[in-house]
Amino acid sequence: MAFPSARTKDLEPDEIFLDSKNLPGFEQGRFEGRLERPLSRKTFWYAGAILLLTLAALWYQTMRLQILKGSDFRARADENRLRVLALWPARGLILDRNGKILASNSLEARNYPWGEAAAHLLGYLGYPSEQDLRTGNFLEPDAMLGRTGTEERYDSELKGEAGSKLTEVDSGGKILSEAVQKLPQSGRDLELTVDAQLQKKTYESIKDLITRRGFKGGAAVIMDAQNGEILSLVSYPSFDSNNVSKFLNDPSEPLFNRAISGLYPAGSIIKPLIAIAALEEKVIAPEKEILSVGYLSLPNPFNPSQPSIFYDWKAHGWVDMPHALAFSSNVYFYTVGGGFGEIKGLGVRKIQEWAKKFGLGEKTGIDLPGEKAGFVPGPEWKAEANKADPLWRVGDTYNLSIGQGNLQITPLQMAIYAAAIANGGKILEPHILKTTEEGKVMKIVNLDQANLEVVREGMRLAAQIGTAQSVGGAGVRVAGKTGTAEIGSGQRVNSWFIGFLPYENPRIAMAVVLEGGLSANLVGAPAASRQIIEWLVQNRPEFTEQ
Repeated sequence: MAFPSARTKDLEPDEIFLDSKNLPGFEQGRFEGRLERPLSRKTFWYAGAILLLTLAALWYQTMRLQILKGSDFRARADENRLRVLALWPARGLILDRNGKILASNSLEARNYPWGEAAAHLLGYLGYPSEQDLRTGNFLEPDAMLGRTGTEERYDSELKGEAGSKLTEVDSGGKILSEAVQKLPQSGRDLELTVDAQLQKKTYESIKDLITRRGFKGGAAVIMDAQNGEILSLVSYPSFDSNNVSKFLNDPSEPLFNRAISGLYPAGSIIKPLIAIAALEEKVIAPEKEILSVGYLSLPNPFNPSQPSIFYDWKAHGWVDMPHALAFSSNVYFYTVGGGFGEIKGLGVRKIQEWAKKFGLGEKTGIDLPGEKAGFVPGPEWKAEANKADPLWRVGDTYNLSIGQGNLQITPLQMAIYAAAIANGGKILEPHILKTTEEGKVMKIVNLDQANLEVVREGMRLAAQIGTAQSVGGAGVRVAGKTGTAEIGSGQRVNSWFIGFLPYENPRIAMAVVLEGGLSANLVGAPAASRQIIEWLVQNRPEFTEQ
């Protein structure tokens, strides 16, 4: 055995540097062989700098939260904890003249039990627009507002006044406490002049004729001829007041209220007005007869070989005024309107004057939004509108005299016009809100009552032996006038009926129009009117008894 020499020095383990490179089998997961070195001064400087920066950041954030933004954050915290919420009032009910509910409330929605029959009359509810919100008066954007119809016109009365409550919640949104600050005030209940059952019958009658006879739409207005109360007001096609979005893009325009906004040529229902004007202006005596051979021929000064021909719908022979109204002779009204032969005629200015007296071309003032005024054409309008042929001619007056051309009227205007013939010349302001006040008379057309009676007699004959006789056997004496107004190329027409009843003591005035039917169709507005009149006789004798 060899012993180390004297020169050999014992080595301590710490004096040997061992790692995985010089020691086979070295395990890196163990501490054996790792040299532990002391931390340097630089490391201490780096750690200190990081600590100081962290402390500075914390100090700044504390200053910002507590001092710089403290008030804002405290307010926001309070708002998150204490909230003022709106208490929405119950919307007022809408009732008909007999106390039947037309609009009521449920937890989910506004209820309209008469459905499409009363949609245009009542309207619907919708959320406020940006314009509504800009005007104020709404606590929150989810408040519901009246849109169209009665809901819009009387929204301020129906909606009531919102209340408020203070609600305390915790950070998780759990309600801790509630306190009512202001109780909501329910909206006012409204009683309308309309009869819900008559409204439904009117709707069903015009819908039936429109769908069976190929018309595109229609409208009807039934009113009290003595005080202006609207008993029913219908437009077809209609819509669902609780699902309006479904109908927005419908090409048939179901949201359009044809009863007050639809503009139509009048056709022959204008003839009673022309007759009254002709008698009052002494253009013709009621007993004077005019011959209708089926047309009226005017000489053409520029081409004598080609006279201007204006057609009647048939040859009527000799007719006086009552029978001209009863059988709707175009030739008779061409003559008294525009003149022919020895009869000078009214002329366009007088026709315009008398049309204005009866409210044509003006809004009626009904308490519903969206009413249109209509239009009565004249020379100034044509000069502006028709640059190629600006001159107003006799033929234009002829067309105006039978309700053709550019004359535009609404069904509501025609109901008021029929009422004025029935009540002696009073132009009533129509209304749907039931009041204790007497009906408002907007103006009185001063008429020789003998002249008016001639026209009334002509309308009675129309229902007995003339163009309106389909309504004459409905169980009450009716006076009426039909009208067929050509539209477009003449292949389609609007069918009209206006009238009043009972004849001796009128209570009901009405106007019905069915639009866009085939010209060959002989069944139209009079048939729908007959259904309505029969229902009135059976169910509302207070309006139909002599």
